[in-house]
Formats: sequence, structure tokens, C-alpha cells
Amino acid sequence: MVKIIVDSTSDIPQEEAARLGITVVPLTVRFGTEEYRDGVDLMPAEFFKKFAASKELPTTSQVSSGVFMDVFREQLAGKDDEIVALLFTHRLSGTYQSACIARNTFPRRKIFVVESGTGSFGIWLLVKEAVKMRDAGCSAGEIAARIDELKRRVIIHIALETLKFAQKGGRIPMTVAMVGSLLHVKPILRIQDGKIEIEKKVRGNQAAYDYMAKVMDEEWDRSCPPSLTSAQCPDLLAAFVSRLRTETGMKEYDHHELGTVIGTYSGPGAVGMAYFLRKPGF
Repeated sequence: MVKIIVDSTSDIPQEEAARLGITVVPLTVRFGTEEYRDGVDLMPAEFFKKFAASKELPTTSQVSSGVFMDVFREQLAGKDDEIVALLFTHRLSGTYQSACIARNTFPRRKIFVVESGTGSFGIWLLVKEAVKMRDAGCSAGEIAARIDELKRRVIIHIALETLKFAQKGGRIPMTVAMVGSLLHVKPILRIQDGKIEIEKKVRGNQAAYDYMAKVMDEEWDRSCPPSLTSAQCPDLLAAFVSRLRTETGMKEYDHHELGTVIGTYSGPGAVGMAYFLRKPGF
């Protein structure tokens, strides 16, 4: 039996993971001396309340190899069990490396650790495909190979209120964050293959949503609904969805709130989209 494992930066709620039959391994978030398991002890709504009230930014910790060893051992209870672990990009976390170390302690078992090249609502696109293939009877090796191919077509665009949280968390250089702050602009990040770039700087939410909708209309593979995210800002999400529907004809979409780990670096008020790029010629 194929077991699918993700880490909590996928921002898949525990109840949804249970419905899909996947296991979510939590990273850790700390506010001072208080420690929480992402998506287990601390949910997004509560996290952003604490975030707003805290004088210092929270910090995050990757999953240890020891935790992955325990999870792998549990998931390999049956002699025919196989694992596909679909994890946060190695460019932004050491969680993938921890899983690789853990995998090497089970040399006779089929454990495929896949570096997703993305995170959060981008991982969701890949998880859906992995679950579909598992339910169709595909092997762990077949699923891992397909996800490794698909991940190169996953694009994330996310509009932030500010770059200061990403900069303080070490995800972008200070010089880049200072430019956004000085110009009082809304930065739009593009993430592909784990690389974060500031693709556009605009003034105001509407300009950001106009730009993102236009880009999605040009690039989006319409055979798969996009994945949308927001950071506790339902009004902004509604405006964003409306703009995407008008520009792209989008009818269906998936939505998850940003979780505590990703939210540490995005801050509140973020809105984003992930989709598969169209294949050349389509």
C-alpha cells in the first residue's frame, strides 16, 4: 500500500488530510519560549492574532530526521507498504534533507522523498495528483516520478502587504526588502523551483490583482483548477477571486489559509495563487 506523507508547510488542515488518507508531519513555530506544532497546536487564525500582539517575530524549526524515522517506521507497518514523501523546497527549509537522512535508515524499503520545489498552496496541486494516482493503484515509484516531472510546471504568485517579514526571516535580502519599503509598493513574488523573485511592484491591491490575473490568464493550464491562498483576509480574497473570474474565466478553485510557518514570513494580508504552466504549444 502506498502511503503519502507531506510536511505542514503544505498548509493542508488535519481534517482534510485525514479525508484524503495522507499524513502531515508538523514543523515547529515558537513565540519566545512557547513552542507549537504547526497546524496541530496552533491554527492559522490563532497564529495571526498572536503574531499581531507579539513584540518579536516568531521563529520556525524544520522537522528533525528522528521525527521522520518514527513516521516512516509507523507508515511501513505492512511488509508491502511504500512511501512517497512530498516535501517543502530544500531552498527554504532543511526538512527535505532530514527526510533523506531518515530514508537511509530503511535501505530495504521503498521510500521516495520528493523535493517539491514549492510550498503551501503550490504543494497542494502536487498532492492532489499524488492522491489520484495512489487511488488508481500506481506504485510509489510511479507517483514520485510523475510528481518530479510535474513540479517544474508549478508557479506561485503571491502579493504581500510588506516584505519586512520575509526579510527578517532570511528569505529575501535586506536590500530588496528596503526597496519595497521605500517605494511604499505592494510586492508580488513569483516562486518556481524554490526560487523567490520579486516579479512586480505595484501600488494598491487592485493593481496587484489586475497584474496577477493577467499573468495567470496567459500561463495557466486550464485542465487543473488553480490553488488560492490568503492570510486571514477574506475581503481581499473575495476581491482577488472576483478579478480572476473576470479575467481568466476561472470557475473552480481550491483554497487554503496560509499556515503558521509560511505565515511567519508572509505576514497577514497576503493573497496568492498557484497553477500549472501550460505546456509549450498549448
